Amino acid sequence: MRATHEGGRVRRSGSQDFDEMLGASRSTNLRLKLARLARKRRLGLGLTALFYASVGVLGMIDGGHWPAVKEEALNLHITTANALGFRVLAVQTEGQSALTDDEVLLALGIKDDTALPFLDVKAARERLMANPLVAEATVRKLYPDRVTVHLTERKPFALWQHDGKVQILADDGTPIDEFRDSRFAHLPLVVGPLANTRAQTLLAALDAAPKIKAETYAAVLVAERRWNLRLRSGVEVKLPETGFAEALGRLEVMQDRDNVLAKWIDVVDMREADRTIVRLAPEAAAMAEEADKAAAKAAKKKGGQT
Repeated sequence: MRATHEGGRVRRSGSQDFDEMLGASRSTNLRLKLARLARKRRLGLGLTALFYASVGVLGMIDGGHWPAVKEEALNLHITTANALGFRVLAVQTEGQSALTDDEVLLALGIKDDTALPFLDVKAARERLMANPLVAEATVRKLYPDRVTVHLTERKPFALWQHDGKVQILADDGTPIDEFRDSRFAHLPLVVGPLANTRAQTLLAALDAAPKIKAETYAAVLVAERRWNLRLRSGVEVKLPETGFAEALGRLEVMQDRDNVLAKWIDVVDMREADRTIVRLAPEAAAMAEEADKAAAKAAKKKGGQT
């Protein structure tokens, strides 16, 4: 330890340095104590907050409110987007004919609270394309609140009955949906295996014979070779394997001239190109037989008188 003289005062430099070191040490200890105290307080506050949060969650679970709160928390981004004006308010469709509005909205996945920024248009298009009535679809967002949909639908052409079920056919014979409602009840019905692949040529021939077409409710492919028509009056028309368009033309003329389908007949056989065979209905045949008997009896009686 050294002593120095400064203005008549004696300063002991070694003692002063020691005091400064001691003060610094005390200051450091104080800061450490304060830091430990702050950590303890933060830990206490965190534990307290966790406790109250746990109590709140348990209360919501016990009161049955937790699912709603959880749903709201998970959908906070959607709620925020809707509050900013991005709720989907309109869906504009082009090319929609057979599809209903509900089918389109269900495929798009649009609900009352759908936010446009979070609508997955790729997934929406895929769901639309999964509908057999849809051949092509385009889905676009139109900010801030609209969705546009362009559809190319497969045109329902006929109904096909086979294996105990009825399906809707496109004009190329492709089954596009099951027959479930009355929207397609007006379509012509074809029946039998492979009837779907041959329906187009038959129905085109029927288009050229409108009176016969109006009376036809079903066409049955027999032995996968030729068609029988079932008429609304109960008459069955047997068409040839080839040349059925010409046969329908002949029948159209007969119907126009003689109203043949209104007669008491149950079969019109047109399988022969040079003739048409008509079979009377059982009631008509019985009446014709009775008439023949009566005529024969009258002729016999008349012959006996002469």
